[in-house]
Amino acid sequence: MDKSVYFVIFGLSGLLIIGAFAGVSPGFLAFFAALYVGLAICIFILVRDKTPFSPVETGDTSKTYDPAAGIADSFNEAVITVNPDRRIIFVNKAAQTLFPEIKIGQSVSRVIRHPNLKFLIREVIDERNPEPIDYILHGPVERHFRITASELDNDPGADTETGTRVILVLYDTTDIERANTLRGEFLANASHELKTPVASLLGYIETLNGHAKDDAEARDRFLGIMQQQAERMQRLIDDLLSLRKIEQIEHIAPTETGDLFLAARAAAEAVAPMAQNRKIKTKYYGPKSLPVIGQQDELVQMVLNIIDNAVRMSPPGSRVTLTGSTLENWQAGDGFPDEKIAPDASRRRIINPPTAGETYAVLRICDEGPGFKSEHLPRLTERFYRIVGDRSSQDRGTGLGLAIVKHITLRHRGGLLIETAEGVGTEFTLILPYAMPEKGEDET
Repeated sequence: MDKSVYFVIFGLSGLLIIGAFAGVSPGFLAFFAALYVGLAICIFILVRDKTPFSPVETGDTSKTYDPAAGIADSFNEAVITVNPDRRIIFVNKAAQTLFPEIKIGQSVSRVIRHPNLKFLIREVIDERNPEPIDYILHGPVERHFRITASELDNDPGADTETGTRVILVLYDTTDIERANTLRGEFLANASHELKTPVASLLGYIETLNGHAKDDAEARDRFLGIMQQQAERMQRLIDDLLSLRKIEQIEHIAPTETGDLFLAARAAAEAVAPMAQNRKIKTKYYGPKSLPVIGQQDELVQMVLNIIDNAVRMSPPGSRVTLTGSTLENWQAGDGFPDEKIAPDASRRRIINPPTAGETYAVLRICDEGPGFKSEHLPRLTERFYRIVGDRSSQDRGTGLGLAIVKHITLRHRGGLLIETAEGVGTEFTLILPYAMPEKGEDET
């Protein structure tokens, strides 16, 4: 028997005994006894019905309506349980964090505003298997969720008269949606970039097969343009394949030893013909050996992409400077030189080395180009991103060079810093794990 029943019995007995000794008439005694019993029953009902539904409010999972409360609170996904009237009877901690204003007894439709939510719950109550619904939570950062609904098995000790309880689970699909968006944008951009040279080639071929068929001068001029378009298409395909290859192995850090100085020299030699045509000088300062933990071909590609952009963007008669050095005991915030390339220069850390306290090799590549506004810095390494009006856009680069640099840097567990000032130039800083020479080996 419940303890509260014993409390009522003992209280009533005490009242009768006191009344008898006090000489109270039986009629008044019966009236007060009935009033006491009635009040005791009302209090008992009110206390019983105020049993908490959620540990979010009480912190006591032993008295929760939901038998799975303790388990649900350990979920990363938001979990909400509702009754047939779509009133909330349980929320876990993740749901409380996601919806700070959520309350027990509140209509779930006031929390999750989705036109198909009530139909989702009704389908479960009608013992059907509903399809999940997609939900977008708007805010400073838009988040995407997939909501599933299922019947919550009744606890053997619970009151089954309340009807079917429905459990809603919100799975965060924001990263998946972002990946799908990026994939779609990538395919659209790649298709656009390939469509332009293909259309140009088809147009000139049609012209050569038509009225310019016997025009030697037009034929030579058109063939030269067609070759340029074909080479541009070849560069785009090569960059796409390179980016794909690097992304596939990005999670595997290289273990061999490369040389950043040799990579810089090879890259400078590769752009030498273009630099000479533009009367641009390239000069390296620093040690003649910068051993790093890295794959040599990827190091060359990384440096080449930066130098190629630097030469393309720099005005004739300017210079591109490469400076090699080492940085011991790297800490977060290190990397940029104390003095800016210009007082109003903008700086951004695209990638920070992941391990502090280590020694890193540093290569700075600085041009005397036009520079650009700080607003472009966050997107500079995105695929196909170009700054409208710069010389690299006029030379029709693929827009993938700096994206490749970013992913090679990530694979090598290094850092990438950018500093720029309009009218002064841009400096890229590569930071890569230094390969300590073995004992007895002399550094040059």
